[in-house]
Amino acid sequence: MNQEEQLRVHGKNAIDALSPIVKWKYDSFQNVMLAEFSVDKEEQVLISLQQVFPDSWDAKSIKKAPAKVKHYAGPFAKLAKKQKLLAANLNNQTRIMAAWWPWGHGATVSVRLFLTNTEPYVEKPSLLHKLRHLFA
Repeated sequence: MNQEEQLRVHGKNAIDALSPIVKWKYDSFQNVMLAEFSVDKEEQVLISLQQVFPDSWDAKSIKKAPAKVKHYAGPFAKLAKKQKLLAANLNNQTRIMAAWWPWGHGATVSVRLFLTNTEPYVEKPSLLHKLRHLFA
């Protein structure tokens, strides 16, 4: 399966939930499914998106998000003001996440569905663990 097919399969719930409101297209530059819409649809789209992706972070809260969230999101974990990262099923290795990106001019918002980092998440040892290992 190519990238677009994988996005359509793994993102089916989100694509189907939002298709009555927005139009989706594949963006080969970022390898995402992209929906752009005016701010008058913002509340309706966000509510529908949160039904599929109940976990979310913004530019402030991403700093305290679990490391595996940042691992799965990769470059999409770097959030600017008013941007959001949305996810579901983080206890399993999630295959798809969403990025909520309001545009700078304030009239347009976009949603990007992206495939997550497929490398298994490996928790980094804590400083205390490293010190114990050093003196063992």
